[in-house]
Amino acid sequence: MTIRSLAIAGLAMILAACSSTRMPTAQVATHNDSSRNIPKIDNMIVDLKKSYISQCYEPILEKNPPENQCQTELFQMLERRYHMNYNQHQIDQASNDLFFRDVDSRLRKMVRTDPEVRNAVRQGAFRNADEMLSYYKEKYAFDTQAQY
Repeated sequence: MTIRSLAIAGLAMILAACSSTRMPTAQVATHNDSSRNIPKIDNMIVDLKKSYISQCYEPILEKNPPENQCQTELFQMLERRYHMNYNQHQIDQASNDLFFRDVDSRLRKMVRTDPEVRNAVRQGAFRNADEMLSYYKEKYAFDTQAQY
């Protein structure tokens, strides 16, 4: 009888571990190319991502009703694409679309208004704004599946 209950408990723990969610993180990325190490950009993206996770991502992951514009945009995108049958991987994909739309506008503004960032970009870090956005998308993407 005890072996049977241990087996059932073990199976329940395995199922719980498989179905658990993993919250994305926001940490400064490492850069292999020192010319692309622009701390102001990294810090801006990390701060923005932390805010996005707590204000948008987490409530939608927990299936809470949207309470602000960010949650509403994310929820509507998920609903259009996947109806109500979305999973965390799909939240990651939709979050990448919405989050990096905001990052793109902030990056362009930083390049225009911040002399330190503008000089770093001019010194060969990136050829154009699209290359810069693509680079940071790869470094800071929402990809909770890769964390397992």
